Amino acid sequence: MSNRFQILLKNTQGIELSEWLRQKSIVFKGKSNLESLDNMRIFYIVKAAFEKDTNIYKIGISERGAHAAKGRLIDYTYYYGTADKLNPCKGVKIYLVLANHFNPDVNASDSYVRKLETRVKDEFKEARDRGNERINVPLEKLFKYLEETYDLFDGDTEKETRKTPRLFEKGQAANEAVKKIVGIKTNRRGNEKYEVEFMDGFKYDTNGKQKPYTRPNAILSYDEIIQLPRGKTLLDEFIKENEQTATPPTTTRAGTRVTNLVNNNKNTTNTNTNQPVSSRTRRGGAKVTNL
Repeated sequence: MSNRFQILLKNTQGIELSEWLRQKSIVFKGKSNLESLDNMRIFYIVKAAFEKDTNIYKIGISERGAHAAKGRLIDYTYYYGTADKLNPCKGVKIYLVLANHFNPDVNASDSYVRKLETRVKDEFKEARDRGNERINVPLEKLFKYLEETYDLFDGDTEKETRKTPRLFEKGQAANEAVKKIVGIKTNRRGNEKYEVEFMDGFKYDTNGKQKPYTRPNAILSYDEIIQLPRGKTLLDEFIKENEQTATPPTTTRAGTRVTNLVNNNKNTTNTNTNQPVSSRTRRGGAKVTNL
């Protein structure tokens, strides 16, 4: 399924990284930027304060999911410190953060962030400075290239990990691997959760002997399921097949997504490409269509 980039930040002036992490997310309602990095793969651009009079920018990625993206950016704040009046050479600014959901079925080498990083390094290999992640090039030129390259990731190019046919036919895999999305449940608050059936697997007893084991069905949220092997793939297929209005908790209230690299202060009209078309009825009887 498509898992396009979302733009968490694009700013030509840059923002102090520690400050940006504390700010409210413009993409994920009710979350700070730090919280919005959970279970995300990210591509980012930063610049150390002591290099403010240069065109040297550092690109980087985090591709392991869980809290890895959080840890990666927090490390920069520990290493470079936070800017203050007494020492203007301290601190680090962040200029761009592109993110998409971590999908355990996609190898790191096939992920969008890795492919984008590889293209940028190759395009600006003559402008490298102190390693292959620091690039001595005007930010406007780097952004322009990213805008052009971003279109290459418009389709579903994240290739899923190859599965072993014999085990797949038997329904065997790791205990956490999803076998099937059984159904959908909605609680009194209107939050949707899904019943998940797991693959047959194994576990070891106290003597180290392997024994067959199948994890019992569980009721999980969208964010919980997509962290499991085969979870995102099967859940997206289930939502599409059943035409559910299943807005993941990691979207804006209106269900919008950013589809072009644009400045944060510009108004754009966006479409959430991960959501199926569905409709609902207001109290007054008027029919509303969600895209």
